[in-house]
Amino acid sequence: MRHLALLMLLLLLPTLVICEETAASAPLPAAASAQEVEQFLLMPSKFNTSGVKKGYIRYISQNDKTDDAFRKSYWLGGPEGSIMDLTLTERQGIPYAFHAGNMCSRAIYSMALSYLGIDMTPGDMSAMMNSRNLDEPYDMISWKLGLERISSREVSFNDMFDNYVNDDSYSPIYLYFRRPNGTCHSVLVVAREPDTGRFLVVDANAQRTGGKLYRVYFISLNLSRNKIINSTFRKALVDSEVLQVYQWRMPDIAE
Repeated sequence: MRHLALLMLLLLLPTLVICEETAASAPLPAAASAQEVEQFLLMPSKFNTSGVKKGYIRYISQNDKTDDAFRKSYWLGGPEGSIMDLTLTERQGIPYAFHAGNMCSRAIYSMALSYLGIDMTPGDMSAMMNSRNLDEPYDMISWKLGLERISSREVSFNDMFDNYVNDDSYSPIYLYFRRPNGTCHSVLVVAREPDTGRFLVVDANAQRTGGKLYRVYFISLNLSRNKIINSTFRKALVDSEVLQVYQWRMPDIAE
């Protein structure tokens, strides 16, 4: 009897392994919850920084105050304390136009590139262009990397998202918007909940609510995809006007 039970277990084992591998192999666009998306975030450890892996998001935090995932090394385009140190807010008493605290767009661009397997931190961008400030949406960086930028002015949001879901040469969607208070922000759209149509986004500016730090959450867009009509916890985003929608594509070498 004991041998029979062992035999049955051995017969079932391949099936169990296959099921586990199948579940683990589901790609990021198939994620249906914040927890599933978080499994695809490459987070820096306490002592080092993570590289990139195609199909995953190397998380870049812009929140140097309360997010323990913030890594200054991601924001260095040169020596620490130099003009290429993007974490500095001023130099010799003169405020910088940009610093890590409001460079959400550069963090989101970096995360979009990491999904394509490209290792390019915000600091690397400045080092590549030998400039602290860079023009968004970073077309010179994309050109140097051989990437194609796609805009919602040319392709609809829905088609862009479908391309991302069906072809891993397309990045997740970069969404840049203006909040009702007039400030702008950007997030990375990485998945959609099948039942509700809500989108899961990764935010470089993680917010603490109820003792928990949220880096991934849901937003809802109107049918025209030009307005945020709901958010699971960042209510300040409701009624935000979508200004720019981009994604990047790694062309086939044969093209």
